[in-house]
Amino acid sequence: MANVLITGISGSVGHYLFDLLANDPQYQLYLVLRDPAKLRRDLKQFSNVTVLPLDARDLHRQKDLLQKMDYLVWIATCWGGYREPWRINVYPVFRTLRRLDPRRIKKILYFSTASILDRERRPVEAIREIGTNYIRSKFLTHKMLQYNKLREKIITIFPTWVYGGDSAHPFSHAAAGLPAAAKMIRWLKYFTVDFSFHFIHCADIARLTKYLLENAVSGHEHVFGNASLTVGEFLRQIAAYYGQKPLFQIRVPMALIRFLAWLLKKHPWDRYCLKYRHFVYDTLNCRKLGLPSDVDTISGVLRALKQ
Repeated sequence: MANVLITGISGSVGHYLFDLLANDPQYQLYLVLRDPAKLRRDLKQFSNVTVLPLDARDLHRQKDLLQKMDYLVWIATCWGGYREPWRINVYPVFRTLRRLDPRRIKKILYFSTASILDRERRPVEAIREIGTNYIRSKFLTHKMLQYNKLREKIITIFPTWVYGGDSAHPFSHAAAGLPAAAKMIRWLKYFTVDFSFHFIHCADIARLTKYLLENAVSGHEHVFGNASLTVGEFLRQIAAYYGQKPLFQIRVPMALIRFLAWLLKKHPWDRYCLKYRHFVYDTLNCRKLGLPSDVDTISGVLRALKQ
């Protein structure tokens, strides 16, 4: 059995990944859980699961255990706060990497965010000055990983807009906003904005992650996302799911949106996103790898949220 250490398992992506790996007899899972109760599974059913009831910030203290790991999947992240993004997203990652046995560890899968990349998948240098603490911490970690002694074994994953969650899985941040959009779709379907993005469901992120663990794939960096959508297409697809179809769509001027952002004193990063507008990349998804997926469309995502 391969020893797999996973942080951030209690989140939405983590739950879907747990369902795939815990039922696979080739893996012995070691789960870093500050609060084991947050993992909505009866762990007594799994003989191949070991819970480490500690904070990811203290993981590096488990030196003997880390030396036995074959794989590391780092999902844990901190979104807000002033100091916490640095304490979770940067320092623990490198302290943990130093404790791994370079002769034994096969792969390290580190979750970043596509927000730090431009359309050519290069880091956006302006993040140093205008990024939120979360974005800056991810930018810094990505930069430092390029110089780590284990860099040839590190695969960096850049998820795009993440949806996921149902009665058995926690909801992602983006998915939590979909019900409100659905309630207003009778009006929203008539509008569009000059803005493009990718999306991906947590279940597909889990499938892709397992694939990367088990298969050799060209490249050390992968943006996870389905085909890009404009805001207008996104709203039309939500409307279609509810049996509605707009006869027209009014384009909201970006100048108006940027003015409102300035008026409301939005963070410089928000204003940058409104100026950049089209977050479109060469992405990896289940369709490209021939993996099954029933959540790679907006209608599929909406159906899954109701389960």
